[in-house]
Amino acid sequence: MKRLASPLILCLLLLFYACESAMDYSSADDDGTLLVNLDISVALSDVSNALTRATGDDDAAAGDNEKMHTLRIVIVRPNGVVEANRLIDLKTAAGLESPEMEPFRVAGNERKWIYLFVNEDTKITTPNTRIERKLVNFDFHKIQVGGYFPLTAIDTLQIRLESNTEQIKGPLPMSERHEFFVKKVEKEEDREQSCRLFVTRAAVKFTFRIHNESSNAITFNGLQINGMARAEWYIPRAKYSEPVEGKPREIIDYQVPPGLGYYTYGNDQFNENKTIGSHAKEELPSIYFLEGKYTDAPNSGVYSIRIGIDGEEKDFTFPKWNELSPLPRNTHVVVNITRDKDTKVTCEVNVIPYSEVPLDPDFGL
Repeated sequence: MKRLASPLILCLLLLFYACESAMDYSSADDDGTLLVNLDISVALSDVSNALTRATGDDDAAAGDNEKMHTLRIVIVRPNGVVEANRLIDLKTAAGLESPEMEPFRVAGNERKWIYLFVNEDTKITTPNTRIERKLVNFDFHKIQVGGYFPLTAIDTLQIRLESNTEQIKGPLPMSERHEFFVKKVEKEEDREQSCRLFVTRAAVKFTFRIHNESSNAITFNGLQINGMARAEWYIPRAKYSEPVEGKPREIIDYQVPPGLGYYTYGNDQFNENKTIGSHAKEELPSIYFLEGKYTDAPNSGVYSIRIGIDGEEKDFTFPKWNELSPLPRNTHVVVNITRDKDTKVTCEVNVIPYSEVPLDPDFGL
């Protein structure tokens, strides 16, 4: 006579099978890997090798173009397969489920590459040809989920400026690549994981402030900046310092494309003369360049400027930068030019890091 399993054992077996089935089929990838709810938070990074720090708002974003308008998050598995490719419109906060976190469902127990692409559609007009072109010449929509990530194309992607009067205009491109390990699901709380990442502005900002302390009005009629780079890597090839609370994250070292070339930027917008009254201050529109490692010659001045005041040209080099000739991205260079009461003209330079700014739903408006 056949012996039947007791009702208790049979119920336990059915319960165990039900739990296993639910885990395998509702919370697992095609290969049986248990899935994790991964929340990603993104902030603008304050990376810079600051020589001097100024007070005030020079470390904060000024205007819409220095903020995030769109954010694309691409997650890549260890085998190179794209697990997610999501574009978030931050101007309307479309797709944001919460103020700081964007949720993803990904495979656990593996290390991933997370790519962040910001303001990818920014366009500029080449001055000589008047032809409009994308600043970052790549179609990120073509990165297919389930396909292989175009590693070589992204890794060698460059931002380029073509002429001596060209600068970055429009929303600044930003990017970053992070490595993050998603833990194995061993208990229920392991299903909810999160990471806080940063993204870096791919630009160096120059702001010029003219201080007229003399008793007569002056005319500002020219500006040139020497040592600007023509190209930079889109994804930063940088080594960062460990973050310390209350201090900016800094770039310890970074690479620039070989043979990128340097040029003297000439700003034509001030050729029609700009009058600055007695005991008045004037701030010129900020200019945005690419990061570089320009050095003129051993033991000489590094980055330099030429200005025109009252029809007379004056040159200034920045010898403080001799030992720190690299000029990394996400840096704000504030140049204060002063005409004192004795008509002497002096130049002071402050190199300031941008602050880290959390991503909020209305960020970029």
